Amino acid sequence: MVDGVRNYICGKVRRERIDTSFRVHPIKDYGAIEEGEHRFCELATGRCEGIAKFVMVWAKQDGAWRITTVLSYGHRAATPDEQRGVAGK
Repeated sequence: MVDGVRNYICGKVRRERIDTSFRVHPIKDYGAIEEGEHRFCELATGRCEGIAKFVMVWAKQDGAWRITTVLSYGHRAATPDEQRGVAGK
């Protein structure tokens, strides 16, 4: 699986957060949960055709923030309206 990601994804797409979906939830005495949606855009064409949800768990350890868990799920094709939303930035 890791080789597949390296061969077919790495260096070919960029991840772009969808700001209107972004939320951060503090966790007392631990850190925070960050969640939202992101789109995947091909570097070669600039086309953003994929969308997924994400969750990141952050812990504050020794005064520094560290990501402890990352989930990217619900991957799907972007609708034509979602694709046009990128061009309207």
